[in-house]
Amino acid sequence: MGILSRIFRRKKEEVPEPEEVPESTLGTVTVENVKAKMDLVLTRFEKINTQIDSLRVQNETLSERIKNIERLVTEIRSFCK
Repeated sequence: MGILSRIFRRKKEEVPEPEEVPESTLGTVTVENVKAKMDLVLTRFEKINTQIDSLRVQNETLSERIKNIERLVTEIRSFCK
């Protein structure tokens, strides 16, 4: 080998082997993760359910207003005849 190849010689990187994790640890972690995800989904579901209830109330209110406007329009028509 020449002098330059010795100076600029690249070190071979050793790839570390993955550590083995006991299966019991994996099982508890995944169960905890699943429970956390389920709680998150349940919270989102409750939020969406609350928003739907709010929209339902708003829809009922608007329907009542429309009925009142229709009633007023029919009264105004009857006065014009």
